[in-house]
Amino acid sequence: MTNYTIIIPHKNIPQLLQRCLDSIPRRDDVQIIIVDDNSDSDKVDFANFPAMNDPFVEIIFGKNENGRKGAGYARNLGLEKAKGNRLIFADADDFFMPCFNEVLDKYKDDENDIIYFNATSIDSETLQPTGRHVFTKRILDKVQKTKQFDLLFEIGMPWGKFIKREIVEKNKIQFQEYKWSNDVLFSVKCCAYAETEIVADDVVYCITARLGSLMNKHTLESMQTRFHSNYEAILYLRKHNKTARLQHLLNWWNEIYKTKKNTAIFLLPKMINACGLKFVYKHIIKQRLKNKYNKFFK
Repeated sequence: MTNYTIIIPHKNIPQLLQRCLDSIPRRDDVQIIIVDDNSDSDKVDFANFPAMNDPFVEIIFGKNENGRKGAGYARNLGLEKAKGNRLIFADADDFFMPCFNEVLDKYKDDENDIIYFNATSIDSETLQPTGRHVFTKRILDKVQKTKQFDLLFEIGMPWGKFIKREIVEKNKIQFQEYKWSNDVLFSVKCCAYAETEIVADDVVYCITARLGSLMNKHTLESMQTRFHSNYEAILYLRKHNKTARLQHLLNWWNEIYKTKKNTAIFLLPKMINACGLKFVYKHIIKQRLKNKYNKFFK
């Protein structure tokens, strides 16, 4: 019986992928799937690809069919091969904490649709602590304290969760094949369809920060893509009478505004459509009018 499937997308970082794999216990009830997203042959030795001869690891090499690529595409390929009762996602440059094996035993018979776990974060090279996990920790701590489970819609990342595969397959949930923020709508939909969720105390995952990662690329293209991803997530949430993630869309719009005002103004109708005129007026228009005509607001 396969209790867990761990899906890891990879591109051009075999040494870090190996570190991630080393943090995963080899167990008969754990299926490990690596999906390589068209790595470059000058950066990856495919003849000696990590875990190539590991009987516990399945490796899928993406073929860039019809231009399909990115972590979302890779994760979708992994979902097609998943056999575990629960899905676990990891990024190739992150890794699991030493308690992971114990946690796998602890929750293998748990009946909740999604189990949320805390994470920690470090710099990938120096191993010094960073603050990348703080946002998620604040949300999970608040959920534990207040039992406001709608706050979980704010967590757009797939890692740090044990998700019942049945939810994903039954509702045909897939990752968007965007270069950035391909996981937001997936996470939102899983949360929407989950009937029972819990937040565990265990810290099972370590997020890393490193130069060259997609997370650190703040170009106009990346900001627009993140904007559109959050826009689609908010439209979906509105159908379910949820108001989560409005601030995310606002933040991305403001970043685009700082970079290129014409593009931001062009996206303003989408902002109003997703968030509502009242929200946009309160957080954007009113504030900008106040900054411009400060004497009238005194």
